[in-house]
Formats: sequence, C-alpha cells, structure tokens
Amino acid sequence: EDGVEDMTQLEDLQETTVLANLKTRFERNLIYTYIGSILVSVNPYRMFAIYGPEQVQQYSGRALGENPPHLFAIANLAFAKMLDAKQNQCVIISGESGSGKTEATKLILRCLAAMNQRRDVMQQIKILEATPLLEAFGNAKTVRNDNSSRFGKFVEIFLEGGVICGAITSQYLLEKSRIVFQAKNERNYHIFYELLAGLPAQLRQAFSLQEAETYYYLNQGGNCEIAGKSDADDFRRLLAAMEVLGFTSEDQDSIFRILASILHLGNVYFEKHETDAQEVASVVSAREIQAVAELLQVSPEGLQKAITFKVTETIREKIFTPLTVESAVDARDAIAKVLYALLFGWLITRVNALVSPKQDTLSIAILDIYGFEDLSFNSFEQLCINYANENLQYLFNKIVFQEEQEEYIREQMDWREIAFADNQPCINLISLKPYGILRILDGQCCFPQATDHTFLQKCHYHHGANPLYSKPKMPLPEFTIKHYAGKVTYQVHKFLDKNHDQVRQDVLDLFVHSRTRVVAHLFSSHAAQTAPPRLGKSSSITRLYKAHTVAAKFQQSLLDLVEKMERCNPLFVRCLKPNHKKEPGLFEPDVMMAQLRYSGVLETVRIRKEGFPVRLPFQVFIDRYRCLVALKLNVPADGDMCVSLLSRLCTVTPDMYRVGISKLFLKEHLHQLLESMRERVQNRA
Repeated sequence: EDGVEDMTQLEDLQETTVLANLKTRFERNLIYTYIGSILVSVNPYRMFAIYGPEQVQQYSGRALGENPPHLFAIANLAFAKMLDAKQNQCVIISGESGSGKTEATKLILRCLAAMNQRRDVMQQIKILEATPLLEAFGNAKTVRNDNSSRFGKFVEIFLEGGVICGAITSQYLLEKSRIVFQAKNERNYHIFYELLAGLPAQLRQAFSLQEAETYYYLNQGGNCEIAGKSDADDFRRLLAAMEVLGFTSEDQDSIFRILASILHLGNVYFEKHETDAQEVASVVSAREIQAVAELLQVSPEGLQKAITFKVTETIREKIFTPLTVESAVDARDAIAKVLYALLFGWLITRVNALVSPKQDTLSIAILDIYGFEDLSFNSFEQLCINYANENLQYLFNKIVFQEEQEEYIREQMDWREIAFADNQPCINLISLKPYGILRILDGQCCFPQATDHTFLQKCHYHHGANPLYSKPKMPLPEFTIKHYAGKVTYQVHKFLDKNHDQVRQDVLDLFVHSRTRVVAHLFSSHAAQTAPPRLGKSSSITRLYKAHTVAAKFQQSLLDLVEKMERCNPLFVRCLKPNHKKEPGLFEPDVMMAQLRYSGVLETVRIRKEGFPVRLPFQVFIDRYRCLVALKLNVPADGDMCVSLLSRLCTVTPDMYRVGISKLFLKEHLHQLLESMRERVQNRA
C-alpha cells in the first residue's frame, strides 16, 4: 500500500504506473523513491521530522536498500564509495526551479557532518555556517520558489581518514540583473530585506535606512515579505554565522555599508534637459548621491559624474560626454550590480580561505545549480541557466544511458538497446563554434555599432532553418529554442549590455580610491584582472583590448565544472515538484508527468530494471567468491582446490562477471559449485 520503494521492481513499466507509484508514496508522505541507485525526490513544500540524528545513525554504514529510500542513504553511499574505492564522489542534484535542490544540498551537508564528528568539530561548524551566509546573499524569492538559488554552487567537502577537514565552494553566474529589477511577486536577494528588518535602530539611522517598500530596488515585485519567513530572525542567524566565520565588526560594517549604498543608489532619479538639441540627464536630488558617497567614502562629485557622463580617455585628455536619462539609469544600475557581484565573490573567497583543506584529500562534491526556467520574460540569464541545464541533462544521459549501453556492447552481452532523447543538437545550437547563439553574441560584442537587433538578425539568418529554433511570427525582438524540457522564448532586450558587463575605467578609479578598506580592495582586485593596459605617451601602436564576455566566461566555467564531475564517481538525485503553486499535499499529475518525460525518468527505470546493476572486475569476483565458498565449506580460502574450481567456472562466461552477476546464474551454478567442492573435500579426507 506504500507503493514500490525501488521502481526497477515495477512489473508493468508504463508512464502511468511510474506516476501512480510516485503519487501513492507522496500521499503517504513518502517523498523518496529509488531507481536503482538514483534517488527521486518529490518536493513536499514542508519539512518532515525525518532528518534528525537517529536517521543519520539509521543510514550510516548501511547498504543502499537496507532502509527505506532517503537522501541520507545517498550521502552514506557517497561516503562509503569514497572510502572503499579511494575515488572522489559527486552528488549531482538536478530538477526545475522550486523542486527542492537547495534543501537537498543542505541536508546532505548536515548528514556528512553528523556522520563524522570525531574531531575538529569547529571546522565542521564553520562549513555548515557558510550555508546561511551564502543563502542570504545568493538566494531570492521567485514566482516558482520562495528560496531560489540565483547562482550555481559546487561544494567540495574534503575528508581525511573519513573525517571532514575542509570545503571549497565554487560559484557560477550570479544573477546580477535581480539587483536592479524584479518581476511581479518576486523579491531581490534575501539579505536586503533581512538587513532592513534586523539591523539595530542606531545603525539604521547611521546608514539613513527606511522600510523596504521605500526602495526602488526592493519594491518592484509588489510584496516585500514572504509568508512564514522572519527576515529579522534570519538576520540574527546571519550575524551569528558571520561571528563563527571570523568576520570582524569592521568587515560587517563594510558589508552593511555596501548593501545600504546599493539601496540608496536605486533611489537616484534623473530628469531630462534639452541642451543644444541634445537630451541630457541630471540628478533630481543630490541627497541619495551624498548618502552613497558617505557610506562608500568616495567623492560625491565623482560619483555624480560617473552616472551622468561617459568618459572617453585619449592619450592627451579626458572627454566627458553627457548621458541621456536612459543611459544614466543604465550607468547607475551598472554600479549597483558590480558592487553586489564583487561583494558576493569576496564573501565566497573569504569563506573558502577559512575552511579550505590544508592538504589534498578525497572529497564528496555536491552540485546545486539553478533549475530549468521558463518565465514570463526570459532574458540572457535564463538562456545561460537553461544552457547549463542542457549540459547537466547531457551528462546524465551520457552516464546513465550511453556509457552503460556501450559497456554492454563491449562485453558482448545479450542486450536490446534502449533509445533516449539526445540533447546534443540543442547544446550545439547554443554554443557550437562559429555560429552558436552565444558565439554570435560574443562576436557582436566586438563591434561598437552592433545592437540587440543586429544580434537577433544574425541568429535568424544562421538558425532560421534549425528545427530547434523558431523565429517569431510577428516582427518581435525575440527567438524561441526547443529545449529538452520544452520551448522557451527569449526576449533579446539588453543581451549585448549584459554580455559586455564591463566596469568603466572612471568608475574603477573612483572606487579604488575609497577610504573604506573593503571597497577599495574589491575594486583594486577587479581592476587588476580586467582593466585594459594604459597607453604610454610614446606609444604609437594602439593595442586592442578584448575583455572576456559573461557568455565566454560562463561557458568556460561550465566546461571546467563538467570535467570536474567526470573525474568523480557520480550519484544522482532527481528533484521533482508536484505542483506549480508551492502547496503542500497537492499532487498534479500533468505537472509531474511533464517532468518525468523530459528528464528521462521512465527510460532510466527501464535501463536500471533490465541492466546489470552489480559491477565487479573479474579478479575481484574470483577473490570474493573464493572466500565465500571457503567459509561455507570451512576450508582455507587460498586452497588450490578453491582456486581451481572457481577459475574453471569463471572461464565459462567471464563477461558476465565483469559486467554484472545475474541472480539466475548464481541460483543455477553456485549450488552446483558448492556440491562439487563438498565432494572434493570428502574425497580428499
């Protein structure tokens, strides 16, 4: 009545039976189900009391399948495999936005820490305390999820002698546009609301802060609160985490100053003036400019110039060109985004420096990356997010289907190939040289006259005939891609600006000279990495400086990530969401069926059901079963007789032992082997 714990045991392999099994278990609050060693997790949109110390104890040291399906069983499996095979492990958590990936990541971290509390407890506490810190700065409410990770996270937990000794977090593509814009019913990053709700009155006054609703960067979504979330309590939790992680009072003051300055910056408004038949932007009120300048300890005049003028630097002079209102808003938003992005990167670097291991050891990595997204307005960020998900789906297909079946063919097994959806053509459409969509975007960013429109026309020209690409029927600034998870339409507005993502030299110069140590450090480090080489007065040759684009950096980091994961033994957790309303107890069959189809769950069940789950090298099999038989007969394990009989038996069909051992084979032959050995023992006696 609780359904089947492992769906490879389903007799009737149809979509409806897989769906019915998940529904049956969900209605009994059983949110975990296996497909062999793959865990399927259905988000209940509430927390069950199944993650305490007694559950950690229950699953620790136990083989998969000894206990009911659980996330802790996967954590324990990764731990056991790492120790047994002396190989790095990677838990790849995938699913749509809102399917529970972030919670799964936190629970696995807690389980690994609870399993290994024999020494250096303080180091483990620091690793765990990094979670609320990164969550506050990297997560936000979206229409799909109240606590959505708006950056990709790859956490490597290092273990020495089976005990946690360090961790390193790598981050991918923070969603910077959220700093300056939120869609209806969405919020900016949690930290802003937590700061305003929890900061003591004295500091609020010192930073000239008011209610969240008064800030343009926070109120665009319409509701600044999340039901069931106390921003004030979470801020106190954040302060405690910062104390544990060694952030001094000066560090905390600098962090809060940067956050407050971003809020004030969003309230800088402009008005339009006509000068010599040209539109010029001027700041409506200098009060916000003054507040930002005081908080960041920079020149107010320099700040105002940075958001109302464009500076062109020649060998002899600087030329100041006034900006239009639209360009001034873009300049203001660009400063806000770079301030937050540099702060976020600095936080991760600080945490890594504190908890990174002192020497190379084996590790268990956890990947928690943004889920597939199809919003009412899909921009450059959604294209990158969905491209990352295409790569994860490809990796899943490659390991679960392609490599598995290739091994059966190599071993000459009797095998009927199972077809699966190959999404390589979609990855090629987005990123293949020279005319993948992101490659075209990078090419357009090299031309000063290029616009979002010229980028779109090039995409239409090169991909108009591609079955995975669609042009709009009306002349709209958008294109549609048919992803593995469905069609998504992307609006190309500001694609080029978001891909450029450069900080102007005059802005860098302004903040490098900040009297706030952290601010000066952030921009000095950034300037060292990205600033173009200065031209000397005697230089007669102009050197073109080509900065890395966001798309190019993201593609490279994604390639590095996939390479890292391929060097590990992968374990998969497939997160599914039962409804789009974030409601507990509601199971919508259509929503679930769509996810089962595009994620390849049905094909996964079939290949795990019909395939060979046990993998033993030939010699390992001989050694293990020699010992088993010897124990049964109470004779020495290394006796000539055992070796001779087992070797003779194994040479009949050695391929079966290399790939997998069927129950039928054991039933027929192991009994026969035991009888033969018993006779030999009696004869020898």
